[in-house]
Amino acid sequence: MVVFKSFYFFLALILLSACNNDFKTLNSNVNYAFEYDGFKKTLNIKDFNAPYALFFFTQDCGVCEIEIPILNELYKERNFHFIAVLNGTKTLQEAQKIAKDKNLQLLLLYELKASDFLSKASGGIFGVPVIVFYDENGNLNEKFIGLTPKNILENKIKSLQNL
Repeated sequence: MVVFKSFYFFLALILLSACNNDFKTLNSNVNYAFEYDGFKKTLNIKDFNAPYALFFFTQDCGVCEIEIPILNELYKERNFHFIAVLNGTKTLQEAQKIAKDKNLQLLLLYELKASDFLSKASGGIFGVPVIVFYDENGNLNEKFIGLTPKNILENKIKSLQNL
């Protein structure tokens, strides 16, 4: 049984490593081309050579509502690249309403394809909120699960920007 699980995990890594996925954010005209390398375990954004973070959340997550203003502040104050990944929406209009209701100022990906791909590439997302930090080379630097205080996030951003 363990052999079969290992085989399927290896097969998934190979399939993901061959994937290049372009996703358009809800609130900009920029397409983000993510490139995942399952062997190196890197998640790069094509033509983007700076650290960034993915913020995974859902519409009904109360803790996410507390985290969003913190991330909005850090996005402005530290000029750090956050991309919000919304799971569970079915339409563009629903995603737009959620972003407006939550005053989300971060770039937003809402399509199921984006959520699934980025969740798997980030090692799996099994609850929200989750913030996954990547360095300028696309290496997963740290993953925060649950409500994370501003000072901890700010220290992580400072360490990534000073590498």
